[in-house]
Amino acid sequence: MKLFQENVYTDIELADNNEIEVLKTVAQLAAKRLHTDEQEIKSGLLAREALHSSETGNVVLPHAYASDIKKPTLFAFTFTQPVIWGETPAQPINTVIALVMPRSVQWVDYRDDVTMLAKHFVQPADVAAMAARSHDAVGIAHVVNSWLPVSG
Repeated sequence: MKLFQENVYTDIELADNNEIEVLKTVAQLAAKRLHTDEQEIKSGLLAREALHSSETGNVVLPHAYASDIKKPTLFAFTFTQPVIWGETPAQPINTVIALVMPRSVQWVDYRDDVTMLAKHFVQPADVAAMAARSHDAVGIAHVVNSWLPVSG
């Protein structure tokens, strides 16, 4: 798995700085990039977050499935303003790293990669590295990819 620069969206302005608006925006941009159904991705993201929040530190790591894509795709999003996440947020979030997978694969196949990312997002030095690049798609892709295992 790899985060490509063209799948990084920085400095997104939201109409409302809340969880629902973020997930709608993530679904819209991911669906447009993947040429797939926005509603399917949005429903998957909403269901995932309703089951249990994927927030860790000031980052959210949701995933969803899409019927008509062939390979998993990683996306990154940053926002111009902090976003309130959940009913009792510990802190606002400012970054979303989302995984959209084909229905033909299982979440368990990518759980270790996402867990590895989550571990970095609670380390102060790693959080600072991401924050320093929050406006830079190339920088975000570089940092995230440095945290992922090398795949063959």
